[in-house]
Amino acid sequence: MSKPKPSPFKKLFETKDEPQPEPELPTEATTESNVTQTPTPLAPAPTQEEPRKRGRPATGKRSDDAWIGRTYYVKRSTDLDVEEELLKLKRRGVEIDKSELVDFLMAVWVKWQQGENINLLIDEFTPRRNSK
Repeated sequence: MSKPKPSPFKKLFETKDEPQPEPELPTEATTESNVTQTPTPLAPAPTQEEPRKRGRPATGKRSDDAWIGRTYYVKRSTDLDVEEELLKLKRRGVEIDKSELVDFLMAVWVKWQQGENINLLIDEFTPRRNSK
């Protein structure tokens, strides 16, 4: 029978398990023939720049500390109606997403609870003006 070939990776695993001796540096100056030798400092490791991260840069709400992710349930019909209205606004050139809309509505609700006039706040937000 033929002898099995040794694994080419065997040496890698063997050397990995063995402790590596650390180079010893003299701690005191030594004298030889009236010459003083001092320990040679190790050369500092070259500083490496951080490698560039793969993918898109983090510029959205998820990476913005001012925003926090939450999950809420809404009725399907309400969600569809909101999508339809946001699409109408988008066609008129007003860009707003659901999270901005929910954030605004919640902020207005808090101000209303605190006694502020929310009609002024809503008029600032919506492109639709009440005809009075």
